Amino acid sequence: MMARPHCVVVVLLLLAVVSGLKEGASNPGFVARITRKGLEYARQYGVAILKKELSTIELPDFSGSFEVSWIKIMSYEFYRLKIHDFELRNSDLRLCPRQGVRASLSNNYVTVSGNWKIKKAFFSFKGTFYMKVDDICISAFLNLGKDQSGRLTASMAHCNNSIGHISIDISGKLSWILNLFHERIENKFKNILEQKICEMVEKATTSRLEPYLQTLPVISMIDQVASIDYSLIGAPQVTSQVLDTPFKGEFFGQNGHSRAPFDAPPIRLPEKHDYMVYFAISEYVFNTASWVYHQAGYMNFTIQNQHMQNLTKLASKPSAEKWREQYLGSTCLTSNSALLTTSCISSSLLLLLQISPDSPIYLHTSSFPALVPQLARMYPNMELELEMSPESAPLLMFTPGNVTLMPVIDVQAFALKPNSSDRKPLFQLRVTTSISATINVSSDRIVGSVTPGSKLKLELKHSNINFIDVELMEVILNYYALHTIYPSLNAKLEEGFPLPLPVDTYLNSSELQVHENFLLLVANLDY
Repeated sequence: MMARPHCVVVVLLLLAVVSGLKEGASNPGFVARITRKGLEYARQYGVAILKKELSTIELPDFSGSFEVSWIKIMSYEFYRLKIHDFELRNSDLRLCPRQGVRASLSNNYVTVSGNWKIKKAFFSFKGTFYMKVDDICISAFLNLGKDQSGRLTASMAHCNNSIGHISIDISGKLSWILNLFHERIENKFKNILEQKICEMVEKATTSRLEPYLQTLPVISMIDQVASIDYSLIGAPQVTSQVLDTPFKGEFFGQNGHSRAPFDAPPIRLPEKHDYMVYFAISEYVFNTASWVYHQAGYMNFTIQNQHMQNLTKLASKPSAEKWREQYLGSTCLTSNSALLTTSCISSSLLLLLQISPDSPIYLHTSSFPALVPQLARMYPNMELELEMSPESAPLLMFTPGNVTLMPVIDVQAFALKPNSSDRKPLFQLRVTTSISATINVSSDRIVGSVTPGSKLKLELKHSNINFIDVELMEVILNYYALHTIYPSLNAKLEEGFPLPLPVDTYLNSSELQVHENFLLLVANLDY
């Protein structure tokens, strides 16, 4: 009768795998944790599903026979059984250390209606019945593991059930004959149910849950460049308080599954269990993505005047102006920040060079007479183009409360000949800096902000022009970074990006924390 109590367990498993690695990595890239509080959410969600599905369950027909002295043996059959009313009084979903998950239903009540008929020789009689089944108890243990491909597995380890009491009310012609044997009929129906309940639960596990888990991919294609491996690196770890599921979380290129030249650092989750779910994402996940895209050449990009115009538009947004006021609000005389002092000096220097500090950068050979005096004479009236490429894959570093990026970028400048696809290489710079980021989460979006961790440092690697004032260029670029580039980035980051959540699932009381080596999203769930 309780054909689908496994639904409660299914919900739990889906919560663990929805956020979705191959054997070999010593540390996971991603860990999904469900606490007892999250388990309670899964129980409530599962019960809601179970209540909807109970009305659709088809109960098996049952039949038998009895002997009446003056009629001899008479056969009976109860059919078209339908759940008429039900009450799920007690349900429980519990973590069992080193075993798995136990789902139980107890002290539950259901009423069943249907038809009956009795047959003897050449005659038969029909009628209806109404049955009450009380104190139904079911307990099922589910073992969680992984197969060789890294998929989650679930198998029924143990199931038992009991039924407290059944009473049947039979109506129709000659129903008094069946009522004479109601205790025998009730006991037979009770025995059938007790035999069938665990049978149906196990069948539901093997025919629905296990095949479903086999359909979950362990490799997912991101785009034409990269895929991600999120197979399990170990079986889910179950304690009395939490269920932890470790995933590999490694990006790799489509042209081959070569490993990144670094390993995943350890993830040490906090001992607090105040939230329903905890999702830990290692810096390893982001850095393997960076390594793959850098190897494929997808981190090289070109900057033209149209990009500078878009940057200027972003820098004029109110949110960009707000960042400037907050970060650059100190006056030049009172600031103790080396970056702010540099900004003040740069502003004064631009005025001395008769360049408005608020004027946008225009990539043209006539725009930088103080920096590259010969440029306008050698290549008159030409636009410039900058090709930027990181020397190596930029790697994120997570430390408590902070995310740091220290990119090293090669910048190659070109002069574009008018009405021609030809371009002339001018000079090549090596740019180094560090960037600090903070990340937060709302109910459905990730937002963030960035600040400079250090000044831009410029180094001339090669030049086809006799003289370039690199020091002056460095000062001016630092000014524009603080007043245009960082405000523009923050204006975009404030808009945020949507969280990849399951349909009809919302985060409540969510918080994004930065720990050593990993990001931690903690949240309660609403459905």
